[in-house]
Amino acid sequence: MNTTTPILDIPSTIKYYLSLDKKVAQSFGMDKYDELLHPDNFALLSNEGSVKKGMPIKTDHYAIILCIRGTCSKTVGAFTFDVTPMSLHIVSPRYITSFENASDDLLLYMVMFKKEFIADSFIKQNVLDPLMDLNPACPPIYKLSHAEFVKIKQLYENMDEEYRDGKPFHLQLIRLKLVELLYEVNRAFEQCTSSSPHHQLSRQYTLFVEFRNLVEENFLEKRTVQEYADMLHVSAKHLSEVVKQETGKNALQIIHGRMYLEARLLLTTSSLSVKEISDQLNFDTSSHFSRFFKKFADENPSEFKKLPFASLS
Repeated sequence: MNTTTPILDIPSTIKYYLSLDKKVAQSFGMDKYDELLHPDNFALLSNEGSVKKGMPIKTDHYAIILCIRGTCSKTVGAFTFDVTPMSLHIVSPRYITSFENASDDLLLYMVMFKKEFIADSFIKQNVLDPLMDLNPACPPIYKLSHAEFVKIKQLYENMDEEYRDGKPFHLQLIRLKLVELLYEVNRAFEQCTSSSPHHQLSRQYTLFVEFRNLVEENFLEKRTVQEYADMLHVSAKHLSEVVKQETGKNALQIIHGRMYLEARLLLTTSSLSVKEISDQLNFDTSSHFSRFFKKFADENPSEFKKLPFASLS
């Protein structure tokens, strides 16, 4: 795929989600209002002072997010899930992410980092890579036991203490604690997948995962169920039945949903015109694109683009 989708770095992501209505006290991590983020490949912060709804973005960094209290709905790639207390979820730079319906009491502890930040540690890259790239077949959220939650929360608070104290070698110690957090994440992941009904992946679920991955890679060029069925060497009817059983949606809805997500991303984070976005998404005319978009959003793209979302282009 060749798009001009903006990729946000850590400071830009924080700025994008920060509400400027009023300053809110920061009880954890960096002060998002006043501090220059340094280094720019790492940030430790809470969601305090953030907007209640985050439009789709794509980032160049990972985020590991612990929910202390409250709830919201989160989308990461093809997965939409509820964030609840004592849960941990991960955002990978390969996926579009957004959130909505954040409760007033939502409190999240977040660590954002680029791969280079922990690659500076003594741990070899071939050990780190599997820790950061989890199974794409499973939703990247894990419900923690009370003991796991207490242990992981303590890791965040230890990183916060090191950052606030700023003593010699504090970044090196934070790196080590972040690697420990990654191992804890993988431990939680293993427990979740071992209890999942899809731990022993059925042929049906495997087919669905392959279809979803193909859509992610090819949605700009391939728009029909038949094209994906041909790539998977199954009939369009069989593919549609499998997708329906796994998601409650038909295969065409999955394809169109991915196109709509990309459209929202470009409308809210790029300076492209509606016509340019229509061309980039390979619609034959901008009016065709407008009709497609309005089916999902109940408003046309030009109206959606005028909504008060910050542009970072």
